[in-house]
Amino acid sequence: MEITSEQVGRQVRNLREYRKVNLRDLAHEINVNYTALNKIENGTQKLDIETLSKLVFYFDVSAEYFLDSSMKIEQSLSKKSPSYYREAFKRVLNDYSLEKTNPLKNNALANFVRNELVEIINREIPLDEKKYLVTGSVGQGNWAAIPWVSCFDRSVTTSATNGYYIVYLFKEDMSGFYLSLNQGYTFFKEKYGKREGHQKLQHTAKLIRAKVDIPNEFKLMSIDLASKADLASGYEKGHIYGKYYDANNLPSQSDLISDFRELLEAYKKIVVFMNDRNVKEFNDYLLLQDDLEFLEMDEENYQAAVNDYTNLIETRISLIDIDEGARPPKDIIIDEVGKKRYPRNAKEASKALLREEFACEVDPNHATFISKSTANPYVEAHHFVGIAQYEKFPEVDLDRTANIVSLCPSCHRKIHHGVDEVRLPMIQKLFEKIKGRLEKVGIEVTMTQLKEFYVVK
Repeated sequence: MEITSEQVGRQVRNLREYRKVNLRDLAHEINVNYTALNKIENGTQKLDIETLSKLVFYFDVSAEYFLDSSMKIEQSLSKKSPSYYREAFKRVLNDYSLEKTNPLKNNALANFVRNELVEIINREIPLDEKKYLVTGSVGQGNWAAIPWVSCFDRSVTTSATNGYYIVYLFKEDMSGFYLSLNQGYTFFKEKYGKREGHQKLQHTAKLIRAKVDIPNEFKLMSIDLASKADLASGYEKGHIYGKYYDANNLPSQSDLISDFRELLEAYKKIVVFMNDRNVKEFNDYLLLQDDLEFLEMDEENYQAAVNDYTNLIETRISLIDIDEGARPPKDIIIDEVGKKRYPRNAKEASKALLREEFACEVDPNHATFISKSTANPYVEAHHFVGIAQYEKFPEVDLDRTANIVSLCPSCHRKIHHGVDEVRLPMIQKLFEKIKGRLEKVGIEVTMTQLKEFYVVK
């Protein structure tokens, strides 16, 4: 018996209602005229091959289902999880608030977020599961205020508490959700404490925006999860780039998938910029200048920061506890090309200039000029035992005020670039002057070593 248009239409309606998709949304998703699809469902228009193909692909069922009125929906379903990318997010938005009133254990929606939604994302993007880990969470033990689904590059992180990742974040009131390129808060909290950690988190996001450009439609600079939960605050401050989707005006499935792929390209740029550095190494590098630390090649900015910092009251106050006792070495910084560098802190050098009252330690009578930033004679900070020698002093920090001498610009250039006959007397004079204070901070060095460090023949 030949199946009629009415029977085909009934099959379409049954499947659509089973999947909880309204007709207008379905027409939008599969790019079919709403009026034509309505006629197909009502049995007044035949189901054409093109529309049949779109329905098969969208609902992930066999074509036989639409052509055999005796086939049950359950018989036609693919053994894989359904692909309904858009409908999956609608389900969370529609059901989460109510489900939170039920026990979390063995909850169907919780299992959907943790398993089926993860599988849908992996398949529809699609993602290489050896390279990327997708994880969904609705909380552990108790329902989370902010459910999320994250995509992690395994070479960077596999946890939302650390590193960089892409994440779908649902607002607590379920009025919408964000697609966010985000970062974990734990590193910042452990290194700087809660309050300053939040500031550093936001500053890192700003620094990455300056280095990683993406299309304008993703340049949403802040997010609001409508929640007072601590984790929500961390997500909000860790946000780098992203996009918002209103629950009442969700884009099509193809647009949602396209957006994810676009943001994934930005994520890949961050991974390239990290250049095989781990998260700590990368963040330490990004925040160098924010922490008033500089690498050797950044001499001009270092000297400017040193002079600027001398004006701050905290520098002058800190002179009362200047350089007593050895201090363990700092963490090494890995620069953009993967080279190990020892950081220099402008605060330490500022105290050295203040200690000498902006005079040259080779000769306090050396003429210089008045600095605009300090209104004092302009001098520069010079590490007497060079920072580059840090590997020869594995037990102590070379970036100490005791090891920093105040030099006029002429003497600073001379000690670096002058002929040996000029440089050697300067080195000997400075060594006699400061060797006592070097010993106090655990820097033990000989004149023979200094000649080697300064390449004096």
